[in-house]
Amino acid sequence: MKFLNLLKKELREMVTPTTILILVMIYVGMMMLGNVMNTEIEKTVEEGSKIVICDQDNTNFTQAVIELMKKPSDDTENDVKIVALQSEDYAKELDRLDEKSIVIIPKGFTEQVEGGKTAEYIFVSRLTSLSTMSNISTGSDMAGSIIKTAVVSALYADKVTKGQLTTDEILQLETPVDIQEKTVVSDKTADISSSVVVSLKSMENMFLPIIVFLLIMYSSQMLLNAVSTEKIDKTLETLLSAPVSRMAVLSSKMLAAGIVAAAYAVVMMLGMNNMMGSLPMGDSDMYKESIETLGLTISGAQYILVGLQMFVSILIALSISLVLGVLAKDAKSGQSLLLPIQLMSMVPYIFSLMMDIKTLSPVVRYIVYAIPFTHTFMSIENIMFKNYTLYWGGLIYQLVLLAVCMTFAIRVFTSDKIFTMTLGGGKKKSGGLFGKKKEEIHEDE
Repeated sequence: MKFLNLLKKELREMVTPTTILILVMIYVGMMMLGNVMNTEIEKTVEEGSKIVICDQDNTNFTQAVIELMKKPSDDTENDVKIVALQSEDYAKELDRLDEKSIVIIPKGFTEQVEGGKTAEYIFVSRLTSLSTMSNISTGSDMAGSIIKTAVVSALYADKVTKGQLTTDEILQLETPVDIQEKTVVSDKTADISSSVVVSLKSMENMFLPIIVFLLIMYSSQMLLNAVSTEKIDKTLETLLSAPVSRMAVLSSKMLAAGIVAAAYAVVMMLGMNNMMGSLPMGDSDMYKESIETLGLTISGAQYILVGLQMFVSILIALSISLVLGVLAKDAKSGQSLLLPIQLMSMVPYIFSLMMDIKTLSPVVRYIVYAIPFTHTFMSIENIMFKNYTLYWGGLIYQLVLLAVCMTFAIRVFTSDKIFTMTLGGGKKKSGGLFGKKKEEIHEDE
């Protein structure tokens, strides 16, 4: 009985209306996140069912291959779109056709097949993001295996009509085609597979969100705990009654937390840079030249831009943490109040890793953009892909929001509300959530 009374007491203190509200927010947030991801997966699968192909050889054989691609079997039918290129400027052509990728059957393809050689086709793809879902194989990417199957079928039918297959012809059927991959980034093209580019750069794109997430969490918790502890222990009243301005106290707290967070950011960024430089694939000359051609490198000045947006995000988190720390009634509520910042960090963190935020539906995209930390998670990718409009727009939005948050924090800190503000307000009812007074525990004993 004593144990049950103690358990009820602890639950009464922990399960507050604030806790329930936070749990509801988590559930609704995760449900919405799952729905958005499901929609994006369905959109990716739908886009992946379309094959865009340009037949520059235009022979009976290539036309037969395309027909087999359209309908490889009686119960299977693919969406094949035939296009024509006006130049070899693939970046310009993808823009004109409004396509992400295209398969090109070059001139001489049929001649290579008839000559018993491995025929070569070209696969051009545009890379706009390093996220996981944005680089799922498209229909044109899958067209490689379909082309191989179609060429084998057409070639086999042609050879069988002429009699027994020779050894060379059997070998040709095993490897009838070869692929020459080209990747387009902005207006640049390089002879490299987009999957190789993603594998080389995804580590760099993955570590920055982790660093940002950890820094926001660390700096927010540090300041929130400092303010809430000082308020609960009544040391904040003593500090603010000293002959020093409240602005000086506020500035010192935020600046100290910001300096520590900035130090962590510099160490982590330098460590990440050295770690990426030491990876064997990162030093491969074969890939390094193509990566530089595509412009997917980060210079020292660009790292400063990334660090700038990271520092602004930390300041926003600190200003929010300052107000949340003032709302704390005790140490337990102080920890739970950190959850809004965690949610605002977690949503863009997951989105930046899983999908290209720029391709989300307008409503969802602008909701995600409204979260200030989103722009920091996207910063390194925006700089890599030369999306400077999105970078500077995000930074301006962050600075405006920082000014608003700081103004509100200053007003709270320089007024008597800093001593009276609590989440829920008022004194706790003696009955509590479970209708049991604390005194009853002692009575039962």
